[in-house]
Amino acid sequence: MNLDHHQGKMSAKEAAAIYQQGLAAFETGRYPEAIDLLSRLAQHRNLPGTLASFYLGQAHMKHGINELRAGRFDAAAEHLTAARRINPDSVGLWRYLTLSHVRRGRFDLAAAELENTRQRNETDAMIPIRLAHAFARDGQFERAVETLEKAIGEQADRADLRYQLGLLHASADHHETAVEVLADAAGLAPEDAAIRQHLGLAYGALGMLSQAVEHLSVAQKLRPGDSYLALLLTLAAKAAKDSSVGVEVEPAEAASSPADQKAVEELGEIITEEPDFVEAFLSLPESDVDREVFGMLASILELALERHPDYADLYFHCSRVYARLGRTESAISQAHRAVEINPRYLQALIQLGQLYAQTDRRWQAIWRLQEAIDSGGDYPDVHYLLGEMYRRDGDNVRACEQYRRALELNSSFAPAMEALEAVLAA
Repeated sequence: MNLDHHQGKMSAKEAAAIYQQGLAAFETGRYPEAIDLLSRLAQHRNLPGTLASFYLGQAHMKHGINELRAGRFDAAAEHLTAARRINPDSVGLWRYLTLSHVRRGRFDLAAAELENTRQRNETDAMIPIRLAHAFARDGQFERAVETLEKAIGEQADRADLRYQLGLLHASADHHETAVEVLADAAGLAPEDAAIRQHLGLAYGALGMLSQAVEHLSVAQKLRPGDSYLALLLTLAAKAAKDSSVGVEVEPAEAASSPADQKAVEELGEIITEEPDFVEAFLSLPESDVDREVFGMLASILELALERHPDYADLYFHCSRVYARLGRTESAISQAHRAVEINPRYLQALIQLGQLYAQTDRRWQAIWRLQEAIDSGGDYPDVHYLLGEMYRRDGDNVRACEQYRRALELNSSFAPAMEALEAVLAA
């Protein structure tokens, strides 16, 4: 399959090979090489491209951490910014702006509605926060502050209320007050990365760079996979260095994480629409990253099958992937399901025959291979494998018939020629 539409003149097999090489570089810590390889694919919306995009973000993240650890702050900022762009962190104030009035920009109506809701339902812990933000977005800063301060007075042990109050003061450039409030919040929730992050930012706004780096370092260790936090720590450490402020930076290593559910769902739809990409991966030679590559493909195919349980192609490709992973019984089950849906599915019948042959289930193999031939699979390798099954079962007459048919189709097919000679000599 040629991917002219998606990738210029790059074929699916070439794209899969580049992805495999990029992943191998990533797995062995050669992040610049991984970035170079994966970036060739990441801009394309297809299976190799979508997979490459995820690991490209991871490679930028890990390389940025390495650069940060080495004190190369400009390079670290470049890579962490790229990681942020590729896999943006959605954490932010939008989580609290859920009402329809807020989405339409009518913050005055949102505030009025939330205030009424608070009066009707005092048990909803998020209402004071939503109301405060609605007031703030409507330009009523003092009412926003009063709302949160009142809630803090009623629930003094809630760190999230102080956190939101700190954010409000920081947004109004009241950084000293923000530091005071956020420090109280950190005391209540010392392992809350968001509180530490904004406390560090507030210290940075006051020019207190040592404290900024201290709290941003804690935040980054609490959430090592957040590229934005790593970028903020990098910028703070660079500012401290430029100001001759002595700080020590030892960022936590970001662990690789699987693609999130949304990304997997998108990949499932891509495979459903263009299953030939799976064949491109399967055509690659075995490598050290097979389990990573095909484990991911298996997960994506399983999800796609949940959505499309009547697609024979998906079952067939899933069988091929399971076989590559050494999950033979699962591979047989998936190929069998493909044949149930489409009894004349030639490639699935051949797949079943091969899998049964591998597990020495000779009569099942003979049955499926003969079905494949009857369905149009009059191929030398199919006849040869069928001959091997007859030969193992002691039926040399039928074995020779199959070897001869294979040679009729391809006179230079060496395995069939050697097998025929061996049977005749015996």
